[in-house]
Amino acid sequence: MEESLSGNSKIPVREKTRRNFLVYLVGSSLTSIAIGYIFPKPSQSREVDLETLCSFYPHNSRCQNYLPGVEAQDTNSKAIKVDALLATATPGIPIPVHGLPNDSVDYLIIKDGPQIAEYAISPICTHLGCTVKWNTEKNRFICPCHGSQYDSLGRVVHGPARRSLPLITVVVKQNQVRLVGTKPAIDPR
Repeated sequence: MEESLSGNSKIPVREKTRRNFLVYLVGSSLTSIAIGYIFPKPSQSREVDLETLCSFYPHNSRCQNYLPGVEAQDTNSKAIKVDALLATATPGIPIPVHGLPNDSVDYLIIKDGPQIAEYAISPICTHLGCTVKWNTEKNRFICPCHGSQYDSLGRVVHGPARRSLPLITVVVKQNQVRLVGTKPAIDPR
């Protein structure tokens, strides 16, 4: 029942298993403490803020009365009311709006119905970043720098640009149009 550990010393088998148990116990305790220091417990929860949640999931029950983003304004800096806009808007013709912090002009899309689309077009050319403008005569967005052209949904019609114009999220709620500076979860084009 005795085993030789080194040279002439003899250690009983029972003591060897007890020693192994204590070594594992101390080792695992030290490992747990080290992991606690390396990966500390977060002081705040990892729950998504309401702005992000409602941008990606506008039909979530917590977003029922929440108004995300910023209020869209017309070119005269007046708040846009949905009922007044839809009474005068023509489907297929983008409407310039202000509101996002970068002071850019974005374009609301009016769909048949009429109704406001869940996205707006950011007029930043995907070729070199110039600001495109809506040309009512040609029914297109035209880049003044290199001539790229986009249709009323922001898709490339004529290069050198290869990608469609970027989109931002639009939320229509409580007779307001709200602009959220993130791209929609799904590109509807």
